[in-house]
Amino acid sequence: MKITYFSFVLCLVIVYSCQNTSQENLNQPNLVFSVTDLSIGKNRLAFGIIQSGKGSLTPDNVVVETYFLDGNSEELIEKTIAVPYLWPNNKTIFVTEVNFHQSGKWGIGVKLAENIQTSAFLEVKQKSLTPDVGEKAIQSQTKSTSSLQNIASITSDNNPYLPFYESTLIEALNSKTPTVLFFTSPGYCKTATCGPQMQVMKNLHQKTPDVNFVHIEIYNNPSEIQGNLSSAEVSQPVYDWSIPSEPWTFLINSNQIITAKFEGFVSKNELLFYLQSLN
Repeated sequence: MKITYFSFVLCLVIVYSCQNTSQENLNQPNLVFSVTDLSIGKNRLAFGIIQSGKGSLTPDNVVVETYFLDGNSEELIEKTIAVPYLWPNNKTIFVTEVNFHQSGKWGIGVKLAENIQTSAFLEVKQKSLTPDVGEKAIQSQTKSTSSLQNIASITSDNNPYLPFYESTLIEALNSKTPTVLFFTSPGYCKTATCGPQMQVMKNLHQKTPDVNFVHIEIYNNPSEIQGNLSSAEVSQPVYDWSIPSEPWTFLINSNQIITAKFEGFVSKNELLFYLQSLN
C-alpha cells in the first residue's frame, strides 16, 4: 500500500484543525489544539496557548470550560483544570480530561487569569477514528527481530532500541503483561515530534522493564524510502488501528484492554501518571 491514503488523511486533519479550532484575535491569546480525534465520552484535550508577539504562554492556572454549541450555547457543561507538560523545543502543552455527551460543535473556553480568557470551538464525532479506551486491542501482525535480521527494515530510527522489536504485537498482547504500543516514524515524521517521542519511550522502558513496549513504524519499507516518501508504503497496522496522524500511543492492560490513548506527542510525566495504574 502506498503513502497516498495516509498523507491525504493527515493533511485533511491538519487543515481542518487549523481552520476550525482557533479564533484568531491579535488582542487575546489563541488556542492551538494537538488533538483532533474527539468523540462522545471522555477525551484527553491537549492544547497550547499562543499570544501574538509573545509566543507560547505558560500561565500558572488554566481553567477549561466546555459548552455544547449545538444546544444551549450559554450553558456551562463542565469545568476542569488543565495540567501543564513540557513539549519538545521548550514548549508547554496543557492537558485535561473532558466529557462530551453529544456529537456536534463544542465551545472551549479557557481562563488564564481573572481578566484574561480565550475560546475556540471543536467538532466532536459520534465515534472515534481510532480504537477507544475500554475496547480490546487489535491484534495486528507486526515485525520483530525474531524473524527479521535487518533492523532497518523494521524502523526508521537511526539509533534503534532493540527491546521495542523483540516481540510482535500479538506476542506482547498474549503475554499477560501490560503493553505500551506507539506509532511513530522517527526518520520521516511529519510533525517533528516522533524523534522526541521515541526518546521518551526509551527512557520509560528503562524505568518500567516489566511492561512491554512495541514500536510500530508508520511505513512498511523504511529502508527503501531514503528520503523519498513517494516510494513509501504505509504499514498495515496503521490501517488496522485507523491512525490518522503521528505519533499515537496506546496503553493496554494485561487483559488486552485499552486503558488510555494519546494523540500527538505525550510527555514522560503524563505517561508515568497513567502507567502507575496499568496492570
